[in-house]
Amino acid sequence: MKNYLENCKKNLLKNSFEKMDYEKALNEWHFYNEVIDNNSIYDINGLKPSCELCEREDLRWQFVIFNVNNNNQLKVGSSCIKQFNVALMDNYGNKIYGKERNSKVNKLINLQRINSSNKMTFQALDELCKLNKSLECNNIFIECWTQLKVNGTIEPKMGLFLLNNFIEHGIDRNKLDMKIDIQKRKCFEQIKNMSKNTYLLIRQFINSKKWEYYDKHFGM
Repeated sequence: MKNYLENCKKNLLKNSFEKMDYEKALNEWHFYNEVIDNNSIYDINGLKPSCELCEREDLRWQFVIFNVNNNNQLKVGSSCIKQFNVALMDNYGNKIYGKERNSKVNKLINLQRINSSNKMTFQALDELCKLNKSLECNNIFIECWTQLKVNGTIEPKMGLFLLNNFIEHGIDRNKLDMKIDIQKRKCFEQIKNMSKNTYLLIRQFINSKKWEYYDKHFGM
């Protein structure tokens, strides 16, 4: 803990306008919602960048904090934002601290995780819209897009709708990173009521830990 605090003080004062008073220097730094997902930049199994404040290594998520006095910036971990009560600035210039700030930080991570996890699928959806512009006004297609964007997963029957469209338009489904929702009761029932061939079509997009259960249901 001692080294943690020493590293934070050293790096913060070095990049702040205030060079002596650590607590005063902290007030110069604000967070403006910019989050970096290093999994989308670096090899997912490789070493990621460190926190530029505490120097903790291999961070997936970095949060860019800005100094209002000298325009310096630091890429730090969520723990440092919370630990040192760095202010989150909203669109109206208000400073948000404490639990409300922490909640918004967690939501930003979740949003980034959703966007990152479906990156290839959204690219395929864009390609599909170019090939069939009528889908942009299709309510089922809009619902599919919304589920992926908001939840990061999609109901089995909605996923099947997309897969059939991808196949019809010659889009390679093996490159998709789509995830089928199997948590909700209705999703469980949707899969059980499918034919075996339909299940096989969506199987690769279901969590592999659940394959044994569903395979057994379909007599595989």
